Amino acid sequence: MDSENRKIERNLGTPQGGVISPVLANLFMHYAFDVWMVRTNLRAPFERYADDAIIHCKSEEEAQDILRKLNQRLKECKLELHPEKTKIVYCKDKDRVNEYPVTEFDFLGYTFRRIFIKDRLGRLQFNFLPSVSKKSGKSFRSKIKEMNIHKFTGCNIEIIAEMINPMIRGWLNYFTKYNPSAVKYSIDCVNRRLTKWAMCKYKRFRGHRKRAETWLKGLAKREPSMFPHWVLGMVP
Repeated sequence: MDSENRKIERNLGTPQGGVISPVLANLFMHYAFDVWMVRTNLRAPFERYADDAIIHCKSEEEAQDILRKLNQRLKECKLELHPEKTKIVYCKDKDRVNEYPVTEFDFLGYTFRRIFIKDRLGRLQFNFLPSVSKKSGKSFRSKIKEMNIHKFTGCNIEIIAEMINPMIRGWLNYFTKYNPSAVKYSIDCVNRRLTKWAMCKYKRFRGHRKRAETWLKGLAKREPSMFPHWVLGMVP
């Protein structure tokens, strides 16, 4: 049904935005992909979320073989692999040191790639780990900017916190599970927006960013639980 209450007949697929569409898609993918993988590729574990999936292989030959069979399987189910997103990735780290054209991939908002990081014993070395993706970080920063916090000069800092904390808390809860230091660049955007709000609200800070930053740092020290990122030590 369109905006003018005209009924448009459909004979293929499920309605985009329909309540039952995700359920039907998951049911279809369960049999088209999940059950088929278990039946034909027992030694290749996998994860799937909606229509995104990762298959773990022990060699490039195995990956090529599964990719070929999967392509055929999906064609039989009237589906096709995404030509750009579908790729074989070499998980390069301290143990896997060979060269390969593709060594990173995105999945559920994370980028999985080789990172030079401390291990549990405090040693610096390369590990293949997930971090918040550039796309996810950019999307978060855009949403923060679109809120135009600096325009709410009639509000106090507590009301600003009530406005933005749910989004910040949810984003941090998801993206600090792995390599939490990677979120700092995006969280700095929040602190900059709060600084800009202070400059717009208080006359003594107008044109004086350093003064506004100093005031915000003092507030973060006195009230460290005011914002979720301050709790984690990501203060101005």
